[in-house]
Amino acid sequence: MKTYLHKKSLLLTMLTASFLAIMTGCEYEVVEPDRTPVTEEIKFSEKIIPIFNASCNNSGCHAAGAFPPDLSPANAYASLISENQINTENPASSALYISVTTGSMKSFSTAEQAKLILAWIEQGAKNN
Repeated sequence: MKTYLHKKSLLLTMLTASFLAIMTGCEYEVVEPDRTPVTEEIKFSEKIIPIFNASCNNSGCHAAGAFPPDLSPANAYASLISENQINTENPASSALYISVTTGSMKSFSTAEQAKLILAWIEQGAKNN
């Protein structure tokens, strides 16, 4: 019985030590978003389409005929509107913005791209 308790105690000690080693080894990188205001007009054709071209509408992801929304240059604006990806009343809650900041597309976009997308939406999400 004594040997069983000793083994159980040793196992518990090892598990506790392993847990503590794992927890102290975890590192989280916190990147503060750039909150400086965007003062220039963000044009969809000049600033937003290049973001989509760089990382969204290639390799069959969000190209014509692939996963919605269709972010190909000819169809991106209409697709974003018809897919309800834009909320000009509450830009930060727009599905497009959420997707590139905390959602499934976060790893395919940068903080600067997300900032431009948010600024474009805040400016009324014009098709310019």
